[in-house]
Amino acid sequence: VYTTGIAVPLAYKAARVIYNGAFDPDGGRVHYRTRLLRTTSITTPTKTANQGDNWAILTPSALAAAVAKSSDFDVSASWESILDIAVCQSSVTANTTGIEVIVQGRQQDSVDDWEEITRFIVLAFAAVAVKSDFSGSEAAAQTNLGVTNPTAGGLDNHGKLIFLEDTGDVTKCEIAYCTEAGADA
Repeated sequence: VYTTGIAVPLAYKAARVIYNGAFDPDGGRVHYRTRLLRTTSITTPTKTANQGDNWAILTPSALAAAVAKSSDFDVSASWESILDIAVCQSSVTANTTGIEVIVQGRQQDSVDDWEEITRFIVLAFAAVAVKSDFSGSEAAAQTNLGVTNPTAGGLDNHGKLIFLEDTGDVTKCEIAYCTEAGADA
C-alpha cells in the first residue's frame, strides 16, 4: 500500500495523475485512487474534500490497460490543493520495477498542455506479494475481520496499512490499518 499527498502549486488551474503500469510490463495488478483536497477561502477557511476517482484497476501486462489517467481536477479557485494518491498491490505477482506515478499541472483554462509537477516510482518489490482471504462474509462496518492464515498472509506485522479488495465491486475497496492479528489455524 502506498499513499501520499502531493501539493499542487498555486500557478496551476488543473491537475491530474497518470499511473504508468507499462513501466513494469511483467508486474502484477494494482488498484489506484485519486482524490482532491482543497482550500477555497483563507478569509474564512473553507476546506473541500472531493472524491475524484473511485478505485480502479491497472493491469501492467495488458497493454491496453497498462497506463491510466485520473480525472482532470479543477484547482483554479483553490488557495491550496492536494492530490491524495493511493496505489495498492492487488495480485501476488511482484512488481520488480514498480509503478510510475506522474503528477501533472496545466496553467491554461482549456488548452491541453500539461507540465510535469513530479514523478516517482511506487510498489517496487523483488519478492512475490502475499495475500490473505477472509474466512467468511463480514457485515458492513465490521472492525474485526476473520482471515484465513493471517501469519502466512503477512498480517502478523502490526502497524501497517493493508489493502482490502472487494472483488464484487471495485469501488468498495478500502485501505485499513492492521492493529492485531491471530495465529494461523
